[in-house]
Amino acid sequence: MFQHDPSVCEGNSTALALADSLLGPASPAPSLDKRLIGAGVGVRDSVVVLKFGSSVLRTRGDLSSAVHEIYRWYRDGHRVIAVVSAIGDTTDLLLASARDLSSEPEPYALAELLATGERAAAALLGVALDRVGVRARVVDPRTIGLLALGTVLDSEPVGVNREQLQTLLAQYPVLVVPGFFGYDEKKRLHLLGRGGSDLTATFLASAVSATRCRLIKDVDGVYQSDPAASVGYQPRRFSSLGYEQALALAGPLIQPKAVHFLQRQQRTAEVAALGATYESHVGFSTTTLAETVTNPPTRVLLLGVGTVGGGVYRRLSALPAHFRVVGAFVRSVARASLEGASKVLFKTDEAALQDLDCDIVVDALPGLEPSTRLVTSFLSRGIHVVSANKALIAQSGPILSLLASRHEASLRYSATVGGSAPMIETVRRLAANGEIASLTAILSGTCNYVLERCDAGVRLLEALREAQTLGYAEADASEDLSGRDTARKLRILARHAFGCEADALSVEGIEDDALERHLSEVSDGQTLRLIGSAAKLRSGRLEAHVRLEWISADHVLVPIAAEWNALAIAQASGEITVVSGRGAGRWPTTEAVISDLLELRRERVDVVHGRWKAGAASQDV
Repeated sequence: MFQHDPSVCEGNSTALALADSLLGPASPAPSLDKRLIGAGVGVRDSVVVLKFGSSVLRTRGDLSSAVHEIYRWYRDGHRVIAVVSAIGDTTDLLLASARDLSSEPEPYALAELLATGERAAAALLGVALDRVGVRARVVDPRTIGLLALGTVLDSEPVGVNREQLQTLLAQYPVLVVPGFFGYDEKKRLHLLGRGGSDLTATFLASAVSATRCRLIKDVDGVYQSDPAASVGYQPRRFSSLGYEQALALAGPLIQPKAVHFLQRQQRTAEVAALGATYESHVGFSTTTLAETVTNPPTRVLLLGVGTVGGGVYRRLSALPAHFRVVGAFVRSVARASLEGASKVLFKTDEAALQDLDCDIVVDALPGLEPSTRLVTSFLSRGIHVVSANKALIAQSGPILSLLASRHEASLRYSATVGGSAPMIETVRRLAANGEIASLTAILSGTCNYVLERCDAGVRLLEALREAQTLGYAEADASEDLSGRDTARKLRILARHAFGCEADALSVEGIEDDALERHLSEVSDGQTLRLIGSAAKLRSGRLEAHVRLEWISADHVLVPIAAEWNALAIAQASGEITVVSGRGAGRWPTTEAVISDLLELRRERVDVVHGRWKAGAASQDV
């Protein structure tokens, strides 16, 4: 384990004062002023625009794949604007239904009808993002003042309310915007022509000076000719190409109006596939052809197929171009069940797992054993591991990380803390760019619900039964209520924030006596929560605690309820960044696991091209 180094835990007076207040007397909790909140996604101040066309969103089932792409950039610290087209052939079906009534439908009525396809796709993507716990806002183009002028069915965007866009981006890490339409000065809807979502994306990217504008397609870039129509030879993909070449070669792939807009603005866009680490850059003065990439599906072994493991299997099965599950370790084949999976996939013998040819192991088992034994074995063989096992990582993370480094393997474990809230990634980015003074977090959705019900007068056991019935608590919720689960997550976060183990970690859970004492101290406008805190003291000690606290109405963590988790990171500079998301449940945890897997897969492509990045082998400090 890491030893405490006092030099790592020195700070300036501002940071130390905040740290002392956070670790001071228990009630009431200190007030973290909401005005100090940072972007909520770390130290980057950049926007990525992603466009998802109908060729990518072929069915509603593809929305989860779009979520993976959005989450990739969100957890990397960017704000995201996701522009969506209608799903599949929705637009064609709507057009046909209008022409069943009239051979020449009234233009404004037709525009309103066709725009419902994009509106529905955007709303469904918003639902899909919420399911995994990503805070997103579905935004109608009218809300951001997207002005479109010209003929009703083939207009051009000419203006947008940049201030409103920036305000929304400051409030939400992800905005979902239906593409393909805007409004004229009389608030009448205008379409942007076939493929108009490309134009929406490039226009919004220019408006907010986006770092990237990425057009997600069903191919991984722009080719010399259509790969699907090429017979007898394989056309090559462009790494970069100019506007004129894009207009000549990519007409069916990118809306020509979007390319013309890029040319007028002298901006670039990327054409890429879902989850790809490479792309074709449109708008470069030099033309280059890319290397041919051979990247077969990554072979994955699952350890455990319960709530999380089962969710991971379902998502991997939906991404056959990227992953192939080669086995699943279970306690009992008779009780194991995965939709569409053959029983041959299941393995109960640990020794038999060693014979499976896999690239990555996903640890979705509970408890320390057999996880410790199996993960140690696979890392020792140079096989990458993605873990959702917080007990394992809290106890042995540094040791396993060192083992992974020695054997040129990677250990990732984003799913162990905060579910889909990218807490580990945000802490690491902030720590790399300046000293962190303290962490304050709500890390248990079970405790959130139980405390809310107890504050309403419900007895503890009854509140717990309600939580279990609603799926907010496991059958055995002792780890959550005792505070041990929060303590494990806090320990993992503290390693990344401070580079050392806590000198002291005190834990107070939710018990009848302590709960009654706190409830008797209630004052108006306060909320009772189980809070985990870690901070540097003037003495150089790193101390942490988990305890019940009343937090005031202006505290940054007050809005967090139900299964949502949140982390406030105070830097020595005085800035506070908050990151939040669903901290429990199948889909939030699955999203974090899949993101680790996709990240590892992209790095394997880099290895093929000799671009393996130093320091990428481990997530630990």
